[in-house]
Amino acid sequence: MNQSLRDQLKEWKRQHGEKSIERKKKPIKRKAQKKKQEKFTDSDLKFLMGTNRQILSRGKGRAWRNER
Repeated sequence: MNQSLRDQLKEWKRQHGEKSIERKKKPIKRKAQKKKQEKFTDSDLKFLMGTNRQILSRGKGRAWRNER
């Protein structure tokens, strides 16, 4: 009667002095760093949105700067 494959493997390991199969090392889990939220001032937001630019209007023959 033939041995099962598992029994044959155990027998082979015993004869050849093999130790149990080494397990792969698990990678180290690192905590994700929290992203810092950017805080913008009102003047920064106005600059980024382009609302703080010069406003020019067309007059007779030249451009005029409008007062804010």
